[in-house]
Amino acid sequence: MKQKTKEIIFNIGYILFLLIAFLGIVLPRNLQNLDEIWNFNFARNIANGLLPYKDFNMLQTPLLSFILGGIFKIFGTELIVARVVAGILGTAIIFMSYKILQRLGLNKKWSVLSSVLMIFFIKDNFNIDYNYAILLVTLILIYLELGDYKKSPKYNILIGVLAGLTILFKQSVGAVIAVVTGFYILINNVSKENLKNAGYRIIGVIIPVAILIIYLLISNSFASFWDYCVLGIKTFANNISYLKLLDTIDMTAILAIAVPIAIISFIIIGIKKKDENKNLVIGIFGLEQFIIVYPIADEIHFQIASFPIVLAILYVICNLIQEIKPIKLSIFIEHFMNIITISIVCMMILFFINELYYYNASAKSVLANFKNIPISEGLQNRILEVDEFIKSKDKPVYILDSEAAVYMIPLNRYNKDYDMFLKGNIGSAGEEGQIEKLKNMEDAYILIKNEKTSLNWQTPKQVINYVRNNLEKVDTISFFDVYEL
Repeated sequence: MKQKTKEIIFNIGYILFLLIAFLGIVLPRNLQNLDEIWNFNFARNIANGLLPYKDFNMLQTPLLSFILGGIFKIFGTELIVARVVAGILGTAIIFMSYKILQRLGLNKKWSVLSSVLMIFFIKDNFNIDYNYAILLVTLILIYLELGDYKKSPKYNILIGVLAGLTILFKQSVGAVIAVVTGFYILINNVSKENLKNAGYRIIGVIIPVAILIIYLLISNSFASFWDYCVLGIKTFANNISYLKLLDTIDMTAILAIAVPIAIISFIIIGIKKKDENKNLVIGIFGLEQFIIVYPIADEIHFQIASFPIVLAILYVICNLIQEIKPIKLSIFIEHFMNIITISIVCMMILFFINELYYYNASAKSVLANFKNIPISEGLQNRILEVDEFIKSKDKPVYILDSEAAVYMIPLNRYNKDYDMFLKGNIGSAGEEGQIEKLKNMEDAYILIKNEKTSLNWQTPKQVINYVRNNLEKVDTISFFDVYEL
């Protein structure tokens, strides 16, 4: 009992440490990350009573937006609230990593050190995002599958439900995770019992998917969902080759080579050593998560996609060191790692407390929904200038740009398709459909960036060129050209 109490106290202390670390990561950041802004806007729309797909465009399934929207209903639609939730999400990801390492057999010190190192792996690009939510669910699945549980029907249905939830975060990746989670247990043993277990898992997957379909039907949003999330995917022409990760010789390039090799190795060993379930679990779930790297293999997606396997590689390295047999060498390493672990933890605490101090001292946004968010003076002034222009007009104003939400959020407005103006996010009709919509539009102002200003790589440039070549330019505001319909 005394040992269990100590473990609980340690876990609480470690969770608080991780929370401080992640708040120190996300709170001091300037307003600039568009992924963060788009995800915030989805949830803000839901909190304001709008229906996904029917009232606002999004490409992925809406579970994260509903969770965050519900939190906004309680605490207000402010980005600072989303950042606190991001801190909790990051804490959960690293704590689950720690628990997985312990379940794999690492002692507490090695587990702490390895999981803390994973913070450094994701911290630069971490924010509130459905891909990180999928990562958390994947880690929970790994932890459960590594456990020595009786694989009862209830257990397998639970596994299926968790895998099914990933479909509700992002349908493409989630579908792969759900199917593989359901059937991978048949790889080493196609027995009658395992066939039943696979069936129970698929039943579990169906439960959250059925709830989503019922919601879409009841809200009369199914047709819009199908248009944006299924048919609209064919217009998503954006991709970044995996080979781009190898352009520079750095840690990302090394891991980009090592991770696929590690995935294959874990799966092969797992198939050969049928009595050792852990290798197959790590390999299969690592492969499932790795799907996130397609079709945009940039550094951010790679970090999320490779997280479980990088964690597993750390486990292998630490386990080899932990099992060193010579007593004197083993004792030396143990003391040395105690010093290293304590030093890193103390340095991190000081660093993130300093970051929080910097956050308190930095200039904050005065804009609605962005209050208490650090912001550059230039960006805040530009938002105020553009928003004043929009408010002064008695006709609708649409900004055809990836950054449109930055200007519309402080006005508490949302313009479907235009406030997330990206290829693949504007429905099955694609750019041609948007051009037709403009042709049929009357009495509105259209803002596009001037030709000297670079566009987001996912901008529907056919639509931008149509505006430039066919509409009348009547004004300029900041770096936007104003066209009138």
